[in-house]
Amino acid sequence: MLFAVIDGSNGYYVNKTDKRFRSRMNVIMRIAGSNSELEKKLQVEAEKVKILNIAGHWLNPGIRMSIYNAMPIEGVIHLCNFL
Repeated sequence: MLFAVIDGSNGYYVNKTDKRFRSRMNVIMRIAGSNSELEKKLQVEAEKVKILNIAGHWLNPGIRMSIYNAMPIEGVIHLCNFL
């Protein structure tokens, strides 16, 4: 569901990982052009709606959304609606 939002964003959100190797637990993405200012703004806006800690890793910057087994489907739906 989350990858469908990313892939369906007409290139605004970008995930270059081959679909065969995408994680179902940690979803990474960038905003088109690797726009770090927009990514920071996305993080700030996400916190306002209780979506927390989505900053990417320093080796793999951008956005990283962890949706482990404890994440209810409603949380993923909330995240998709936010994006």
